[in-house]
Amino acid sequence: MDISHLLTSHTRNIEASLVRELLHYSQQPDVLSLAGGLPDEKLMPAYPELRQLTDSRQYGPSEGEKDLRECIISIMLERGIETSTGNILVTNGSQQGLDIVSRLILDESSTILTEQPTYLAACQVFKLQGAKVQDVLSDAEGMSVSALRDAIEKHNPKAVYLIPNFQNPAGHCYSLERRREIATLLDEKNILLIEDDPYRDLCYDNVDLTPISTLIKQAPWLYMGSFSKVLWPGLRTGYIVSCAEFSPYLVKVKQAVDLHTNRLGQSMITQFFKSGQYPGHVFKLQKAYKEKRDVMAGALNMQLGDLIEFSLPAGGMFFWVKLPEGVSSQLVLTEALKDKVLVLPGTPFFPCKSPLDDSFLRLSFARVSPAQIHQAIAVLAKVIRRLNGVLTL
Repeated sequence: MDISHLLTSHTRNIEASLVRELLHYSQQPDVLSLAGGLPDEKLMPAYPELRQLTDSRQYGPSEGEKDLRECIISIMLERGIETSTGNILVTNGSQQGLDIVSRLILDESSTILTEQPTYLAACQVFKLQGAKVQDVLSDAEGMSVSALRDAIEKHNPKAVYLIPNFQNPAGHCYSLERRREIATLLDEKNILLIEDDPYRDLCYDNVDLTPISTLIKQAPWLYMGSFSKVLWPGLRTGYIVSCAEFSPYLVKVKQAVDLHTNRLGQSMITQFFKSGQYPGHVFKLQKAYKEKRDVMAGALNMQLGDLIEFSLPAGGMFFWVKLPEGVSSQLVLTEALKDKVLVLPGTPFFPCKSPLDDSFLRLSFARVSPAQIHQAIAVLAKVIRRLNGVLTL
C-alpha cells in the first residue's frame, strides 16, 4: 500500500537514526559495541521498592510531580541556576524536551544553529518541524565565537543549540571564557539559547561546568537535563528549566503531546534522591567511567597513536577519533563488524555536508569492560591499519 501521499514533506524526508539502526547489532551477545551512548547496567542502582513510592495510578500534573521538581530545584541551585517549580517541566527524556521546544519555536521559516558536529537526534527533531539546521565551526573550547557571530548575521536564527559539557559526539568541554563570550553575544543579538546538559554529572577532571544560561543577562534561554545517563534510561525522564516567559507555553505543548510524564518513573527518581544515595552513586559512576576512559585512551595510543588524532574527554562517554586521511568511517564500520566489533561513523553528526564528515569515529567506553576495550581497540587497529595500508600502496 502506498501511503506517501498521506505523509508530510518533513516526515517523508526524515532520515533514520544510524545509532538506532545499529542497536540490534549491539544487543547480540557476541558483539563488542563501542557505538551506542548506553550507560552500563552494572552500575545502575536497584529500583526502590514499590511500597516506598507515591501512589502513581491516577493522571498527574502536566508540569511533572511537584516533589521531583523540588528535587530538580536543588540540583539547579548546585549548578548556579535559581528557579522555581513553575519554571520546570518534566519530560519523557531530554529527547522529548527537544521535541517540545522545537514544536514551540520552529517551522519552515526558521533556522537553528548548532555545533559542528552535534547530537544527531537533535537535528532529526529540528528538521521534523521543517527548520533549517546550520552548523557552526567548533573547536576544543566549543563553538567559535567569531563563526557564531557570522552565522547569526547571515542566517538570522531563531535559536542556538549547544551542548557545553562533554559534547556529544566530540567530547569537548567549553572553557569559561568561551561560555562568557557566547553569553555576551547572545545577549547582544537577543538570540534564544537552548542549552543541553545531559552528561554534566559524568565529570572526571577539574574543568569548568558553569551553565551558559547563568551568564546570560537578557536573552531568552532554556536549560535541559536528563536522569538517563546517571540513573535508569529506560524510565525516560528529563526536564526543561526555562526563563519565566516560556513556562506556560511549554506546558501547553506538553499537554497536547502526551498529557504528562510517566508518574511511576518520576516517583522512583524522587525516592532515590530523598534516600540520600544520589551523591555516592554519582561518585561511583565517575570513578568507574574514568577508569574505562583512561583504559581506552591508553589502548588507542598504544595501538593507533601514530595514525589517529583524538583528545582526552574530561567527562561524558565518548572519544571523537579522527581517522587517517582517506580512510572512510563507513568502511571501518563494515570491516570491524566482520570481527564482531561495532563502531559509529561520524557522518550523521554533521548537519551540513562537510568534507570531514566521513573522517571520524565516535567511540563509547561506557558499556564495555576494560578487557573488552582492549579487545575491541585491537580489532579496530587491525582494520584501520589494513585500510590505511591499501591507501598508501
